[in-house]
Amino acid sequence: MAYAYTAVVFLALPFMLTAGDRWWTATMLLFGPRWLLSFPLFLLVPAAAIFNRRLLLPLVIAALVIAGPLMRFNLPLGKMSGAASSGTQNLRVLTCNVDQAVFDRAQFVAVIKELSVDIATLQEYPPALTIALPAGWNIVRDNQYAIISRFPLTKVKTVQIMHPKEKWAFTFLLHAIVHTPNGDVNVCSLQLPTPRVGLMQILDKRTGLRPSRSGLFYDETAYRRNAALEARRYIDTLARPVIVAGDFNTPVDSTLYRSVWDGYSNAFSEVGLGYGWTQRVAVLGYTYRARIDHILTQKGLTPLVCEVGPDVGSDHLPVIADFRMEKVPSPR
Repeated sequence: MAYAYTAVVFLALPFMLTAGDRWWTATMLLFGPRWLLSFPLFLLVPAAAIFNRRLLLPLVIAALVIAGPLMRFNLPLGKMSGAASSGTQNLRVLTCNVDQAVFDRAQFVAVIKELSVDIATLQEYPPALTIALPAGWNIVRDNQYAIISRFPLTKVKTVQIMHPKEKWAFTFLLHAIVHTPNGDVNVCSLQLPTPRVGLMQILDKRTGLRPSRSGLFYDETAYRRNAALEARRYIDTLARPVIVAGDFNTPVDSTLYRSVWDGYSNAFSEVGLGYGWTQRVAVLGYTYRARIDHILTQKGLTPLVCEVGPDVGSDHLPVIADFRMEKVPSPR
C-alpha cells in the first residue's frame, strides 16, 4: 500500500500537467485542493512506523512531492531583489479582484498608500462604486474593470468576447497607458472566464460526480481558451513594456495557461516565495485556496519582488510586485 500510494502521488503530477484543462478529472485535480492527496499518510505513516520502518522513506518522499511540486511551492533560487540603477525606475504594481462591493474600500486605499503602490488593476469593480483615492491619483474604468495610478493615465479600449450560448458579449480586458517618468507603460486589467461554470456541471451534491454532463465542461473550457487567446492576440499588438495583471482564473500549471502565456514573465513564478494562493474557493460547502491571480510582463520590466498582499475584504487577496523599468526611448 505504501509503494502503491507513492506511485499514485508521482503519477498525479504529470497527469495534472499534461491533462489539466483538457480532461475533466485532471482539471478537478488542477483546480481542487491538492493537499487532499496527503490524507492516506495519516494511516500509512503510523502503520509503517509500527510494522516496517523502511517504508517511511517512500512515504516521506510522497509527502515532499505533494508539498512541493504538486501543490506548486515556489522557490526562486538565485533570484534576489535589487534597487533601481541609473536609467531605471522601480514600479510597484498591485492587482486584485475586489469581489463587487464586498471588499473594504477604506482598507484597500490604506494598503495602496502604506505600500506606496504606483499602479493598481482591479476586477469585479462595480461601475457605480467610488473609491476615495489619494490626492493626485488617477483612474480609468469601464464595465467592471479599473486601472488606477499615481501617474497620468490614458484609457485606450476594452476587449470583449461572445459566449456561444449568451446574447451579450463578455468584457474581459481593460487597456490603458500609464505615463511614468521613464516612459509609457501599456497596462491591462484582465479577468478571464471562470472554470467554475464547467466544473459545477460535473459536481453533484447527492452523487458527488455526474460525468454524463462532461460535454458542458468541455464547451466551457473551449470558451475559456478562446478568451485567453483573444487576450493574447490583442496584447501582442501593444508596444513594450506591457503589464498584464488580474484574475486569470487559471493556475500556472494549467495546459491552457502554459500554451497561451508562453513568453510572458510571471512575477510570482520568477521571484515569489511559497504557494502564492490568492483566492478562497468554496465548493459544496468546503473552502480552500488557489493561485489564479497573476502579474505578467515582457521585455523592459524585470521582476524584483512579488508577494501576496493583505486581506482587503474580497474573496481574492491582492498580488503585489516590484519591477525594475528601463527608460523607454522617446519617439523621434
